[in-house]
Amino acid sequence: MSNSIGKNIKHFRKSRGFTQEELADLLNITPQAVSKWESEAGLPDVSMLIPLAKVLGVTTDQLLGYDTLSENEEVTARVKENCERIRNNKERAQRTLEICEYLSTETNLNPSNFEIIKDYVQETANLSMYEDPVLEGYFQDEPERIRKIYSDCIRKGAYLISHSTDRDLIDKTHYALAWIYIHQKDFDKARDHINVLPGLSTGSIRENIDMELVFFESGFDKMKGKIKDNSVMLFLLVATMLNTISENYGWWGEAEEAYEICDWCENIIKAFAGKRDFVDTDKYLRARRCVAFFRMVAAKKAGDQAYAEQLYAKFAEDIKSEGLTEEEQQRIMEMLNNDIAYYSRYDS
Repeated sequence: MSNSIGKNIKHFRKSRGFTQEELADLLNITPQAVSKWESEAGLPDVSMLIPLAKVLGVTTDQLLGYDTLSENEEVTARVKENCERIRNNKERAQRTLEICEYLSTETNLNPSNFEIIKDYVQETANLSMYEDPVLEGYFQDEPERIRKIYSDCIRKGAYLISHSTDRDLIDKTHYALAWIYIHQKDFDKARDHINVLPGLSTGSIRENIDMELVFFESGFDKMKGKIKDNSVMLFLLVATMLNTISENYGWWGEAEEAYEICDWCENIIKAFAGKRDFVDTDKYLRARRCVAFFRMVAAKKAGDQAYAEQLYAKFAEDIKSEGLTEEEQQRIMEMLNNDIAYYSRYDS
């Protein structure tokens, strides 16, 4: 970056969604001082460079005009790596709690890193599912520990929503906060977050008209690449919806009704994947395993263990005939087996 330091301060401040007054508050200085820096009527004291860079989520080199890896990117990579390390060594609910507490600390140390704030809110949404007594019922003897995380996470999520300019981060944070409030049975607040999310009702989605834009601007050959990319995203959306549908019919529906719905969901997934390069293979495997698992849940809830075992065997055979690699076959069966092992604690 070749801009002057004043222009850099203004650029990074706006990219973080701060007003001059908010930046001044974070640095314990006057808004007039920030205004002078940005207009280059004055320059920040050398002692201010490090705290200023930290608040703006950049390095001092970037602030001064040198191109280096963003400090935020370095922090984000380190934090995500540490989260994966925790995730790989713990039981599901316990690791989620530990990740939340770790992210609480990291977001205190890096208050302008909206990526890890978003991760914190999403992990807390997972925690709220485990804590919900209607579902998993974990941590019932640690209410204050859990409430502390909820309060901290909700506050930081609200800060992200009001200060970030990244629509994707904002939407993901609204979505996760809605789940937290759902599990807390505060349905009005959940609805407040849900109602600001983009929906399907208008059909006016960006990806659809963007494909047309590419066609009129660059022709059909270019459009084909955009069609493929958007189809991958569309499959993720469809698979997520079908997972929600099959999950709830599997757990709460009558057996025959659940089987019918799960068959319908599976047929849609398989039809979509008929053009295999239009789907993400990992998302496809996860979608297939989810529907298979919830079909088995319906059988076990109906007291038909023999049919559940028959469904498992049939799924294992079906997977072998789908042109998947041995590694992919092994991965999907491992995911299914992990779900069976985890949820066996509900068997009675």
